[in-house]
Amino acid sequence: MALHIGLARFTYGVMLPALKRDLALDYFGGGLLNAVHLLGYLAGTLAAPLLARRVGMAALSRGAHALVAAGALACAVVPEASALGLPLLALGRIATGLGAGAAIVAILVITFAAVPMASRSSASALVWSGMGFAVVVSGAAAGVLVETAFGWRAAFLVAAALAALLAFVFPPAGTADEGGATAPVRLRSPGLFLVAAYLMFGAAYIAYATFAGTRLAAAGASIAAVSAMWITFGTAMIAGSALSFAVLRLEGRRRLALFAALLLGALGSWASWTEFPGAALAGALLVGAGLSSTPTIVTAYVRERCSAEEYPQAFSFATAVMGIGQLLGPLAAGALADRLGVEAVALFAAAVYGLGAALAAVDRR
Repeated sequence: MALHIGLARFTYGVMLPALKRDLALDYFGGGLLNAVHLLGYLAGTLAAPLLARRVGMAALSRGAHALVAAGALACAVVPEASALGLPLLALGRIATGLGAGAAIVAILVITFAAVPMASRSSASALVWSGMGFAVVVSGAAAGVLVETAFGWRAAFLVAAALAALLAFVFPPAGTADEGGATAPVRLRSPGLFLVAAYLMFGAAYIAYATFAGTRLAAAGASIAAVSAMWITFGTAMIAGSALSFAVLRLEGRRRLALFAALLLGALGSWASWTEFPGAALAGALLVGAGLSSTPTIVTAYVRERCSAEEYPQAFSFATAVMGIGQLLGPLAAGALADRLGVEAVALFAAAVYGLGAALAAVDRR
């Protein structure tokens, strides 16, 4: 998760100001590059159950990580003063998205098969916390990522190296190969309002994260302020994963967990739009806490609403719907930023988060 979400999505938001400068992008172009990555992610997620039935989850994981490595390497070698630069970067982003979508399905299916039922909530929280650790590291390296062309190239090279390593070591030898002999099952939705809330989450969080650093840069914030915001964001994501584990263990409160997580996102996005001192840090704290806990909660909800045989397709379906939101979010936010100013993105994220919270409340009932 540190690779497929932390580096691929959130570190992209950290280094977007440098990409805009070096590749002469507008806000819509910056959002488009994230959207094509997420289009690949959507396709990879949808294809994962079918591919797993043919080759097994272990082989799917290894092949998906190899594809991520190739895509990240292509992004790292993009030429700046060339007509090929933007198309090559877009191609690399699509490849990393395809690999990440398939890999995440494989990672969660293999992990849940390897731990007993009672430990799955804690396993889910631990897995999803990985993206927060990547964001903290990205925040600490914000100066290099934002101010130098070397920084964003190095980030893609790190992603390529980590993906290549995972292609060899995950899953470990002797792990049960879940999914290889599974017979096709009817595609099952774990709940209309649940997946609709997840759709809103996908659009809102990626809109916030894609342009959070760019908003600060446009306002003339110092690198130290940008770094502090991203470190706060990542730390809150780690804390949110831990908190979601505690909440999911309490039967009376677990039904409210998704509503509360999305409400935190709405409040945080709105706070980041305001002009009071520390607004960016307060927004990052609230959005981060709700962000990492949301997939942890949805993963747990989906797993408890279907059988082991249905889970790969049910999870793939829920994640694909969320992926549609992720695809639309950067495009809508980028268009708004070009037309109304980048500060409008925070209000867009707050409104979409709020709609998601309302849908989660209906799902609870």
